[in-house]
Amino acid sequence: MDLHIKDKVAIVTGGGEGIGRAIALRLAAEGATVVVADLNEKDAQSAVAGILDRGGNGMALQTDATKEEDVDRMITETLGAYGGVDILVNNVGGGWDSTFIAKFSTENWDRTIEINLKSTFLCSRAVSREMMGKKQGRIINIASISGKAGEALVGAYCTAKFGVLGLTQVLAKELGRYSITVNAVCPGYVYTPGWEQLARMLKDNVASMADKGLEEIFEERVRPLTPLGRPQTAEDVASLVAYIASEEAKNITGQAINVDGGAVMR
Repeated sequence: MDLHIKDKVAIVTGGGEGIGRAIALRLAAEGATVVVADLNEKDAQSAVAGILDRGGNGMALQTDATKEEDVDRMITETLGAYGGVDILVNNVGGGWDSTFIAKFSTENWDRTIEINLKSTFLCSRAVSREMMGKKQGRIINIASISGKAGEALVGAYCTAKFGVLGLTQVLAKELGRYSITVNAVCPGYVYTPGWEQLARMLKDNVASMADKGLEEIFEERVRPLTPLGRPQTAEDVASLVAYIASEEAKNITGQAINVDGGAVMR
């Protein structure tokens, strides 16, 4: 299927590794020019090198998506280099809590909300101003199935992702008249640095897991949580993002679509 995003300009925040990197590579493979914006400049440059090696086009920008001045610079430099922005993927996020709300520090709460929700607000606000003038665009927010059902011990993360889904609907209603679609993608269990940290902890502290690889531990934890019996990959998420970014999805907006192997039904 031709997704009709060739020659579009996309920004992917947090695009240097994990899900963000997979999204950046997939959009580039579909013909988009991709700006990889990441707090870690080396990761951003590595992702762009991967794009260029595959015959794609893009550039790396060191960006803290929680800082207004960084976000404004990201948009300004993208416009200067490519003349416009057609697709924004708000992928910055993280901050697993692993403690009760009663014991949660204000500092960690604020940081988790900032990373997941404030970054989405700042980047969406900045890019929507550009998109409104052209009366076209795609904004895609990477949320989580944790934004659809509260979970103990990850209260700040769940709260932030619930907020992302609410912001997605607000933006979809506000921007629809400008032919801008706004949707959320909700991954399930994807092997990310956060999950690797948990797997490493289990390997070090659970005798039965001492001889197992980290990804094997992750898969064993995830298998019983999904009807399909398997974890999801960053590429699974990237495939849905590419579709939503395309002309094929022009009548999809305000949605929160799961890529979770059915885990949200658990």
